[in-house]
Amino acid sequence: MILDKEVNVKNIIKFYNALKDEIENKNQIVLDFSNSTRIDSSAAQVIFAAARKAKEMNKTISYIGASPGMQLLLKLSGIKMQ
Repeated sequence: MILDKEVNVKNIIKFYNALKDEIENKNQIVLDFSNSTRIDSSAAQVIFAAARKAKEMNKTISYIGASPGMQLLLKLSGIKMQ
């Protein structure tokens, strides 16, 4: 799943629904941050909750294409890069 350039409160519902569909329909979810330059706390919360839900369902989420700054932001949000 390729993230938008920015994921924030303005488009969080779209992101949430797309990620929910990924978790429901795939065993391996890949979030591609290659095009993403910014996420806000609402996006980080959705990703964190999705990772927890995927783990409960014995599914995995992996993260690719995140810049060093994005990796730090995700880490500070409690999201473990795999």
